[in-house]
Amino acid sequence: MDAPRRFDLTRLGWGLAIPLLFLSLVGLASIHATDRDLAAEPVLTAIGAPAAQSSPWLSRMHDEIGDGTLKQIAFFATGGLLIWLVVKVGYLRIGRYAYVIYWLVLAMLVLLLVDRYLLNVPLISPRRATWRWIGFETLSVQPSEFMKLALVLALARYLRYRKSYRTWRGLIPPFLATLLPMALILKQPDLGTLLMLLPVLFVMLFVAGARLRHLACIILAGSATLPLFYYFGMHDYQRQRIDVLFRQAAPDEQWHMNQGFQLRQSKIALALGGAWGEGFGEGAFVRYGLLPEEHNDFIFAIIGNQWGFIGCALVILSYVAIVVVGLEVSTVTNDPFGRLLAVGVVVMIVMQALLNMCMTIGLAPITGMPLPFVSMGGSSLWTNITAIALLVNIAQKRPLLIANPPFEYEDDE
Repeated sequence: MDAPRRFDLTRLGWGLAIPLLFLSLVGLASIHATDRDLAAEPVLTAIGAPAAQSSPWLSRMHDEIGDGTLKQIAFFATGGLLIWLVVKVGYLRIGRYAYVIYWLVLAMLVLLLVDRYLLNVPLISPRRATWRWIGFETLSVQPSEFMKLALVLALARYLRYRKSYRTWRGLIPPFLATLLPMALILKQPDLGTLLMLLPVLFVMLFVAGARLRHLACIILAGSATLPLFYYFGMHDYQRQRIDVLFRQAAPDEQWHMNQGFQLRQSKIALALGGAWGEGFGEGAFVRYGLLPEEHNDFIFAIIGNQWGFIGCALVILSYVAIVVVGLEVSTVTNDPFGRLLAVGVVVMIVMQALLNMCMTIGLAPITGMPLPFVSMGGSSLWTNITAIALLVNIAQKRPLLIANPPFEYEDDE
């Protein structure tokens, strides 16, 4: 009798792994295409080694590939180790430490604000008047990215067996768990992460069985406070980014060359791509760097510029595949924690993708939201790869519970 296979992605696992790999390769290609201004010194000088001591092989690789591309390859390689580690440990075991993970990431967010308002903390330095990173200049992490997944884990852990969130009082803990990191992230500031945490909370509460009238009342009350948040909770530049949405059709050329420049350039890059694009590494936008944040927040515009409508459509279809397979994973498991975790991960990824693509075409404010698996950045890539690994593991392990189906309630008052 053949020995059982120790590692099997399963059909659903491959349905998640293939679009993840495609999106990551598209991201690497786009980052490489925009990696024009390569440093004169080889890679080792970035970590303090003198140029004369650098390896000729590394120098040649750096000159041909580029520093940004090499960093992203390293992030992706370590992401592969994260997938192996998460699948080996298992989502159920990780879930036992959901609250610990949440509080550790929250402590990192607090540490950033301590450095901003109280005292100088080692390994923390502001970048462009924002406090978001911990680490060195060449290698740092962004705690707000980790909070996305930490919150999903904590909410799934809290909601898995409870019925208390079907009352007003029971809704207080999950809302506090969401609003607390939102308040800390607002002060960094990081509007993009702020905008996606509440949708994650509402969808997970809905799936868990929270009352629709409770959620509707909260949404209406929150909507009523939006004007106050706009005038008193935002910085001037954040309000300006929202104003861009309503003034993007304005005939004022001077305004488009200043406040509306980034959005204007993004839409021009997409338009020039046409159906098939200008070709890999071709076109003025890629060659001359005409689009700010082309490798990060606006990488979707570069994809459209290089590979046109077809390239954008394939990227969108990859996210659709992740959503469809992820939701199927949530339906085939009878484990309440696994089901909530799967739904939370799917919403987390799709909200990031929607916000990024919508801001690229002028349907959402420019918030600094990276495109999952595509944009350059280690923290975002590691977080989203870990989220996919959790989905794969849920698909692999389907514990049978001797209990009623999860989240089915009678119409009690």
